[in-house]
Amino acid sequence: MRNKVNSTFEGNKVPRLTKFLYPFSGIFRDACYALVGSFLLTYAMTTGVLSSDPDTYTAQYGVITIAMMIALVWDGINDPIMGFIIEKCHFKTGKFKPWILIGAIGNAIVVTLMFCLRPGGDGWGFVGTMIAFYFLWDLFFTMNDVGYWSMLPSLTSDEHERASLTSRVTIAASIGGFLMTGICFLLPSMFAGEGGKGAGEVYAIISIVCSILFLLGQAAIYFFCQERKRDIKQEEISEQSHFLDLFKIVGKNKQLRLAVISMFLFYLASGVLTGGIGLYYFYLNLGYGSWQGGLCATLISVMYVAGNVGAQALYPTLAKKFSKQKLLTVMSIIGFLAYAGFFLFCFPVFGEHPLAYNDPTPYIGATHFIDDMGKGLAWSFGGTMILYYLFPLIFFFTEGFIYMIILVMFQNAIDYGEYEYGERKESVAFAWRPLDVKLSSALLRAFQYMIFAIAGVSGYFSAVSSAEGTYNSIANTPGTSQSVISEAAADRNTAIYNAGVGVERWQLVVYGIIAVGIVVASMLALYLILHLGYKIDEEKEKEIALVLEQRHKENEKKAAIADALQEKQPVVEAAMKEEIPEQKQRQKESN
Repeated sequence: MRNKVNSTFEGNKVPRLTKFLYPFSGIFRDACYALVGSFLLTYAMTTGVLSSDPDTYTAQYGVITIAMMIALVWDGINDPIMGFIIEKCHFKTGKFKPWILIGAIGNAIVVTLMFCLRPGGDGWGFVGTMIAFYFLWDLFFTMNDVGYWSMLPSLTSDEHERASLTSRVTIAASIGGFLMTGICFLLPSMFAGEGGKGAGEVYAIISIVCSILFLLGQAAIYFFCQERKRDIKQEEISEQSHFLDLFKIVGKNKQLRLAVISMFLFYLASGVLTGGIGLYYFYLNLGYGSWQGGLCATLISVMYVAGNVGAQALYPTLAKKFSKQKLLTVMSIIGFLAYAGFFLFCFPVFGEHPLAYNDPTPYIGATHFIDDMGKGLAWSFGGTMILYYLFPLIFFFTEGFIYMIILVMFQNAIDYGEYEYGERKESVAFAWRPLDVKLSSALLRAFQYMIFAIAGVSGYFSAVSSAEGTYNSIANTPGTSQSVISEAAADRNTAIYNAGVGVERWQLVVYGIIAVGIVVASMLALYLILHLGYKIDEEKEKEIALVLEQRHKENEKKAAIADALQEKQPVVEAAMKEEIPEQKQRQKESN
């Protein structure tokens, strides 16, 4: 075991076990990130942990939003510091693996506490606890995230090997995000009343299971994966790293700078529909509950994983036949058309209902909502509802390709930095990736707050939270009879239904204009930046890989010669010490 932990490999061929464990252990890593990044705010808004008073609820939601925006400042310090530390401080067991494991341990503890601790009172205790844990989570996840992603470009410089490994990493990330999205769309509302459990307790169970699996997966990387043997010269350069290198490397390396900006824009665009903004729209338009808005959101998340995994699996094959720029152009055009179709067909632009519609009335029971999976599936695929899933499948497929292109360009830009400027510093460079994720996530929360305010839908979610909170307080009181719990559930459903009836058509259209507008603007800017500015093509990649391989071999030879001379130095010095007295003796005899 110890030899495996400490061992490295040479060359551009990644060992089979590493090539499997490194990417696919990331499934639970990305699932855990999705739980906090996409659903922590949903958990706070809909499980009754905030005040039931509308004014206090709005104030608490505002404080949480502001705190998460302030966390942006923390991110701005945390990510580069972590990249700097990983670049500068290496362990005997590797440059990346120790940080991956340490971050996973801290993350597992904090995420569990974040969803399991529910301070009493009027909600302000929860607000304070949640904010404190959120900052701690950010620290530990960044530690793991920077270590994990920095390891990716270090494993190989071969074009096809890199495409294959990157494809596996992104497929695993898509699966993890999909699993958590589907789970959180369905289970909290599906089992909110099961056995007297509230939605918050369902989230707590999800967090415990996810944290354990995350930790086990990252431990597998530490104990069974191998890092690539590092170039001696780059090791010396890494030890001289400084905090400001985060900005210096993107300042002088234009190709890396463009990749960083493009990655931020991609995360911003892709997070709109798969995060809270998308989920809340389905609740508003299709109805709150597991078998209406929640079910459609889950089916769209299925389209997300199908589109992304399909694109990412196909990318290595198409990348051998077409240039990245050609793939970028084709996929961008198809994506723009799909988003236009989604807006026109899935928002009530032309009438009271969207063109993608199926009347839920025949399927609704006494609870005001569809409360049966069979009826929910029959409704969700009836009428013209298939359009709700067709357009997302198309644009998620194009996004999967574009994400692969950005990731490969990012790694090639790191190689270019070593090729052109003599320094690699992948940990510092890849600190920009989690920083992009968190910057975009913080901005999406601000956009969500803005959309709620402009579309005037905050009252609906306040009513949902109040109804869930009232139900949870009754259902979780020891000794409460099942009949009382059932009556409380009925009251909850009635309150939520009445709140939904008050949402008007214009509010949904405004919601859609802003949400889809954010996506299209971000993806258009991304395309223009990469198409007009990024200059590392396929031929340049091959040249860079060849030159770097030759340099590394030369550095190895120089290091070997230096080591040999160093070993001989004591012998030479000893011989000289013996020679000097003999010379003096001969000189005396000659005199």
